[in-house]
Amino acid sequence: MIEVPSDEIFRDLVRKAMSELSTDHMAELKDVTILVADWPTELQAEKIKLRGDQLLLGLYEGIPRTLRSGYESGIMADTITLFKAPLVTISRDEADLYQQIKQTVWHEIAHYFGISHAEMDKRKNQS
Repeated sequence: MIEVPSDEIFRDLVRKAMSELSTDHMAELKDVTILVADWPTELQAEKIKLRGDQLLLGLYEGIPRTLRSGYESGIMADTITLFKAPLVTISRDEADLYQQIKQTVWHEIAHYFGISHAEMDKRKNQS
């Protein structure tokens, strides 16, 4: 495990990861807030039925674009939360942490676009 980076350094890594995403995808990413938290809240853990031995690296909360009707006025903005402590826990060094952040950001944005875990695995295996 690596030394825990400051919040500022961690956020810089998140910004760098976001800047490396496809500009096509970023242009379509509307009204999504990216948050950083140390750990998931109790409510977040309950919502996804997180077991005590599992680490949650990130979480998309919102209505995927594929399920939107266009009449969602008054709903909360979509959020993607990256969980710093679990990401640091699984990382060997800062370069690995950056790759974990980048992969997690991509994963959660894929959920925003309505891509399932099965579809993500399929796409990963094709590349």
